[in-house]
Amino acid sequence: MNQSTMHFLKTALKRATATSRSASLANYGAVADTLIVEVNNIKKAGEIHVAVYDNAEAFEADRGEKGGAAPGIVDGTIVMVEAGTSTFEYELPAGQYAVGIFHDVNLNNKMDNNFLGLPKEQYGFSNNARALFGPPSFEDAVFELKGVTKQSIDL
Repeated sequence: MNQSTMHFLKTALKRATATSRSASLANYGAVADTLIVEVNNIKKAGEIHVAVYDNAEAFEADRGEKGGAAPGIVDGTIVMVEAGTSTFEYELPAGQYAVGIFHDVNLNNKMDNNFLGLPKEQYGFSNNARALFGPPSFEDAVFELKGVTKQSIDL
């Protein structure tokens, strides 16, 4: 596991611990909203990279060159998955977010492209937003997180 992935996993663990603490403070009004991300049509076993963005610039600049934590990514998951559907849950403050996903089948911690620059691995975005060269606009992928919000994303 490379240093970037380790940092991302440590950050996720810290967030999980903080989420547990905030859940225990629920009686005092410290309640987070819940984002459920359902990833559909996973064709093969491999590593799924889910990133939750709160920032248009970071979302639109991310081309999947490197998995893991980065500025503008407020939460995420990197985990091995099997073919089919996988579901992930995040506790976040209410607000506007976008989700970007890529499925790293060959485990090289990046989105692979062909000689034309088109993705060779599966990918998807919130609102099932699509784009031709690079990610869709933040505007096309952004959604409002309020209460329990589900994003069902087809790869």
